[in-house]
Amino acid sequence: MNPWARILRSVLPFLLTIVLVYAGTTQAANAAPNNQTGFLIIAADRGFLGNEEIRDAFEPFSANHPAALVFVTDERTQQTLKSGLDSLRHQGVERIVVLPLFISAAEPRYRLVHQLLTQEKGNTPPVFARPYGESYFAVEALADRFHMMEQTTDQHLLVIGYGTTDDASKQAMHKDWARIVKQASHGFDFRSTHTLVLPERGTDEDGEHYATRVTQQLTDSWKSLKPVVKGGQNQVITFALGPKHDSMMSLEARLEWLLPENATLNNFQVKPQQLTMWMAREANRNLPLVAEDTGVIIFAHGSDFHWNENLRIAVRPLMDRYKVEFAFSMADPITIERALRKLEQRDAKAVVIVSAYATSTSFRTDIERLVGLDIEDQSVQHSANGHGGHDGHGHHGKSSKPSPRILTSLPVVWTGGYEDNPLFANALLDRALAVSKDPTKETVILVAHGARDDQRNETWLQKLENIVNHMRSNGGEKFKAIQVATWREDWPEKRAPWIEKVRTMVTEANKQGGKAIVIPARTTATGPEKKFLAGLEFELGEGFAPHPLFTQWVDEQIQQGMKQHATAISHSK
Repeated sequence: MNPWARILRSVLPFLLTIVLVYAGTTQAANAAPNNQTGFLIIAADRGFLGNEEIRDAFEPFSANHPAALVFVTDERTQQTLKSGLDSLRHQGVERIVVLPLFISAAEPRYRLVHQLLTQEKGNTPPVFARPYGESYFAVEALADRFHMMEQTTDQHLLVIGYGTTDDASKQAMHKDWARIVKQASHGFDFRSTHTLVLPERGTDEDGEHYATRVTQQLTDSWKSLKPVVKGGQNQVITFALGPKHDSMMSLEARLEWLLPENATLNNFQVKPQQLTMWMAREANRNLPLVAEDTGVIIFAHGSDFHWNENLRIAVRPLMDRYKVEFAFSMADPITIERALRKLEQRDAKAVVIVSAYATSTSFRTDIERLVGLDIEDQSVQHSANGHGGHDGHGHHGKSSKPSPRILTSLPVVWTGGYEDNPLFANALLDRALAVSKDPTKETVILVAHGARDDQRNETWLQKLENIVNHMRSNGGEKFKAIQVATWREDWPEKRAPWIEKVRTMVTEANKQGGKAIVIPARTTATGPEKKFLAGLEFELGEGFAPHPLFTQWVDEQIQQGMKQHATAISHSK
């Protein structure tokens, strides 16, 4: 008898006879008021050590939420499930949200508990949050194993899951695992990626027969891997919340016996603190959001103290209503994470990132990836146009592997990019009027940063024309003329012609007793106007902030983000 069959024969009977079902309940520190939301965490029974890992994650979560934990086995789960639901209702909970700690909704044990819950009779049917495997936490947990590999170049990757019972579950679960593997491996340079989801042993199935069946599936999958390069290794990762009675009687320990010499096994290790964070995040996603619990990150380019302080001053009136932090950078992960951690410490329940960049696409793709919106938000557009940094800038350096995402307990929504917003237009009109002496003789010239790409620069110019039209309809018609331009200031070959264009505009405006008023159409302060227009006479205004209309614009963006959060709750099934 081979070693694999011998281990299975001695261990698998325990999988059929030992059932560790735990319905843990912990009431939050304060008594649960009527209509409070409670949370039911459901997970497949994994055996002693595996279940202890889940308990370790559940306990800190339950210290802050009315919650119950149920391990799913077979038809006997119905009674323990009832006990968990009753304990929540005894706490005054009327709305129950189910948090499925499953990688796939097609897992047979998830289907079983889903059926039992939908049959449950109660005042309000439970709401199902999406499974763990549909969150970016699962994707990042797998990607974390890739980051720990010494080498991925030219390596073949086989990711092994667990838990199928029939052809239907096998196909559906394989599809979910393959999706996660594709998302997690994006940006890594594996030669190829493969997925295999192993079956559970049937109730009446002989242990040796099961061992033979599993061995054959592994052998078939191994044959599908192309030969590795000379001296290379095939990388194998177990990615499953599978059996783990102890460190020796576990899915990973069994697979050690089957690996050939040219394969390296990378075991998936559950990190309870990350599962706790996932539970907290899914709870926050399913709770109403009020202003005082709303975290806000003001995301802007940033510069010296005075530039930064202008935005702080502009947002100060909102700080009594919201929890506000700042992340001035070009999507620097450390800066973004710092703001998120501070909001977690301040007990925020969700975060609205308000981009105070001119365009809504500036660094949006970078931020959405960092906080997992690229995985979880179906409305996110994955396109080259979504990137582009500060309208053409990239990051200052790139590594050979993608940067890790930021795991946070706070749901995040993105808003902002002031574009041609009417509040922006009115603020720029105020800036012009503030330096105006005789509008009938004055030409206002709006100048923006601009872009390297010609098409994107034309888009900027069109936005500026929209602003001009709004200004003219709201008092700007008093001016002799209002013109627009972009500096394209970061790209010398594009910049020089535009400097000449703007200098010509200023010169023409100053003829016959006229006067040029230059208004930077930017977030705050001024740009390179004094340098590029040296030697010419003109009045110089300032950008959007600080101005009461900028403060109003930020408030509107926050309110929009809160509505997006509320919409996500209403769409929960």
